[in-house]
Amino acid sequence: MSLAVAVAVWLLCSPAISGQHPDCQRSGARTPAEHLKVAECLAQNESWKAAEEHFRFARQSPATLAAATVGHARALYHLNQPYEAMLELDEFLKNHPDSPPALQLLATLHAVVADDTTLALELMERCSRLAPTDSGVWQHLGNLYLVKRRDEEALRCFERAVELTPQDPQALASLGYFYSKFDRAEEAKTRFDQALALVAQSSEPAVVWLTYGKALQEQRQWVESRSAYDQALKLDPKSSEAYYGRAVANENLKEFDAASADALAAIREFPVPRKDGYLLLIRVARAQKDQAKAAHYALELAEIDAKEAKSKEESRILRDLLFEAEPLFVQGRFAQAAIVYQELVSRAPKFYEAYFALGMCHAHTSQLANAEEAFKRYLELQPLSADGHASLGLVLLQTGRTAEARPELERALELEPGMLETRATLARIHASASDFSKAIDLLTKTPNPEAEWDEDHYILLVSCAAAAKRPDEAAKLCAKASARYPSSERLAAVCRQNP
Repeated sequence: MSLAVAVAVWLLCSPAISGQHPDCQRSGARTPAEHLKVAECLAQNESWKAAEEHFRFARQSPATLAAATVGHARALYHLNQPYEAMLELDEFLKNHPDSPPALQLLATLHAVVADDTTLALELMERCSRLAPTDSGVWQHLGNLYLVKRRDEEALRCFERAVELTPQDPQALASLGYFYSKFDRAEEAKTRFDQALALVAQSSEPAVVWLTYGKALQEQRQWVESRSAYDQALKLDPKSSEAYYGRAVANENLKEFDAASADALAAIREFPVPRKDGYLLLIRVARAQKDQAKAAHYALELAEIDAKEAKSKEESRILRDLLFEAEPLFVQGRFAQAAIVYQELVSRAPKFYEAYFALGMCHAHTSQLANAEEAFKRYLELQPLSADGHASLGLVLLQTGRTAEARPELERALELEPGMLETRATLARIHASASDFSKAIDLLTKTPNPEAEWDEDHYILLVSCAAAAKRPDEAAKLCAKASARYPSSERLAAVCRQNP
């Protein structure tokens, strides 16, 4: 595994927030912001299943969407769903193409999971243009250039990282690694000496020792590299990379039992099956002339390869389905799009965004029972989605189930008060029950400025004010509305009926 991948793994595994495993208050989270805070705490504690749920809830607000999407993708990776994570990031970046954290994580996944360093490099080059003062971005980009053997560009990246953060031990260690890799021993020693002198200041000191150990290992200094990995493991006892590096050192020092133990630990601590760990176990078993054990590990590796191939093929199919469905939806070919989205959710039953699109397709084609089912399934996965509650409420309303529709619409407004169309729909329900005052309150007490009120909003408001026998209020509203929409015949007709 290259250092680029090692650093990428650190990015995936590094905690979202600092601290020492605090108690995460899960039960009190109601808003997306509160769910995000809980999710980040759970991620730090490596409680990935619970973190995934809270990150998912946090994605339901524009204010928390970016951070929650990146966090959710990291959680999916740790839950051994890396291709779902990539699909989710792809979807997010379609609407938010200038998000450096999302780009960096997607690049990491392409490097680590799909072994596609070419695409990872393209993404990181784009990221470096968006975040030119982020030292970590330059280090990540430099490692990818190393993998592609573009040494001059790699050097430029590492030097840029040190220029931006001259006291950052991680940046110094990355530059030292570059010098070591290309036999610039004195420069490498200088940078590593600086990095190790500052290691106590690092937010991730284990990564500094890990980088140093990797450099020593590539110089075949097995004893010294093992000592560096020992230091990394003291600081991070769950570092898969440090276990693997120490396993390689022990293998070359002919300490095979220790090498096997470290390789097994590296596999145990890695979020997805670690093939290089199994390859090391096979080599060690053969060196010990234990053919049965070598065959056992070879069989396990073959099963991993088969599962990985199947997962990659399934990911390709999901992407193809998504790319087929979206243009159909945009073109208004909802019946055809529904067929594709149905296939998508049958293959990926937790891909909640597809359920929403499926519900919209069924709603547009008057397949209301199917739309209701799709929106309910979506809300099982995304219970804090204002759009989901609003859409379900509209479908229920269309089927004449006003009593069921009303709480869905109210929940949508509770989650997102600025949904004017949902507010107007709920106001019409109150008006139909002759509760005109409630309807007026809904329409006027919106957080949206009047500049966002459209013609229909004013027409409904004037009608409700007149029905509530509040003529002065209706007249004032007519004056305001007519000034904004002087050419509206419908508005003029309503105002004439309610002079």
